[in-house]
Amino acid sequence: MTQASAWFARHWRALAGIVAGGIVLAILGLSLFSSSSNPARALPDELRGEPDLYMRDALITEFEADGSMKYQLASQQIRHFESDQLTRLTTPDLALYHPTQPPWEISSKHGYIRETRSRQSSDELVFLRENVELKQVYADGRHLRLRSPALYLYPDRQYAETDQDVMIDTDVGRTKAVGLQGDLQRGSLNLFSSTAQRVHTIILPNQFK
Repeated sequence: MTQASAWFARHWRALAGIVAGGIVLAILGLSLFSSSSNPARALPDELRGEPDLYMRDALITEFEADGSMKYQLASQQIRHFESDQLTRLTTPDLALYHPTQPPWEISSKHGYIRETRSRQSSDELVFLRENVELKQVYADGRHLRLRSPALYLYPDRQYAETDQDVMIDTDVGRTKAVGLQGDLQRGSLNLFSSTAQRVHTIILPNQFK
């Protein structure tokens, strides 16, 4: 694997089934599999700051070993910058799947993907901003909709967190908080308050009759 974001880069190898055409494959080979025998040359001034890979209306799907869906990412625009190890997303829509629960549908206006490293392991971080929404809907009508100005998401662990205002709407009421840490696999959400604003919940009428 190259130095590109591991969570994102492993899907470029499968893009032939998503985006047709040898031109795309040629771009991928240049951006992600450059040979050490061909050292990179300085870019012309007009290309500085331009992405190494650019895609429009992209759809990327990953499956589990048993063939079940793991996640699906759609984005109006994808720009990958190799030197910064950064992938920028425009209007991303991400679906995280679970074998026994409805998928989490996650969307925002903007976002990026970056790899984070520690001494023990590395993890893929997706940062979302502007009109961030997480939604989970059950067949019986139960639902949860979470909105925030910005949110950090770790797709492999299905973990989310934010220190921004959070509003959660469900079929039983509405809750406001000033931060959140959530295990999306287990459906466990830890909400935070501040001295100026406590966690506040409104229960809809007729819920306990």
